[in-house]
Amino acid sequence: MKTFLLCLFVSTVLVGSAGAAQGDNTRWHVLLAAVGNEQKVFDNFVSDFAALLKGHSDIASFTELHASADERWQASGLRALDSALAMLSPQEGEGCLIYLTGHGSPDGIAMSADTPQVSVRPARLQSMLNTCAPRPTILVVSACFSGTYMRPGITRPERIVMTASAANLPSFGCSNNLQYTFFDQCFMNAWPRHNNWGLLADDVKTCVYLTERNSNFPSSNPQIFFGPNMRELPLPALDAANASTAQH
Repeated sequence: MKTFLLCLFVSTVLVGSAGAAQGDNTRWHVLLAAVGNEQKVFDNFVSDFAALLKGHSDIASFTELHASADERWQASGLRALDSALAMLSPQEGEGCLIYLTGHGSPDGIAMSADTPQVSVRPARLQSMLNTCAPRPTILVVSACFSGTYMRPGITRPERIVMTASAANLPSFGCSNNLQYTFFDQCFMNAWPRHNNWGLLADDVKTCVYLTERNSNFPSSNPQIFFGPNMRELPLPALDAANASTAQH
């Protein structure tokens, strides 16, 4: 009897956990940061993705950072990024959505707005993300060698982590002749087509592979991590007008 009750209790906890991950009423504290100022592709993505999300009922708070000097926005140096992440304090029913795009090295993503330029090493980013724990958190890092962040401490059960490349590989599309990098373009294209993070991640990874192959680039091998039950986590919903904008 005791064994039966214990099994029933464990099953109830697991079902409850899955239900929490699959719930459709999560409100998101969003931080979008273009940390590279060498090409306009990073600012382009943050500005356009921000336009899709701002003002939506699923968004609890919104912060937008750019590395390029412009009076329209806040600079995204390491101090600004650290401060913005420290302000993310999701409560029950809330989570964090963090998207960083820029250049990277095996040491981590490069903060081009800083002089001298510094890299956010994995241990530093792990510490910076602590304010989001233990709430659902999505971390997307679009940069060369960004798979360096795929390590315990960053990959936690309540998290989804997506990186544009493996830890030992570059990613592509950093050109002023393009609107976005390859990974960011694939992410933007996939966003209105899906209703959960698992389907979106699969779409992005396939899109990057095909874009690189068709453009005669080697594979960047984007990395995807899902905590238990997190594949079914719903995306913040787009209204019809924003969905139409994202598809163009």
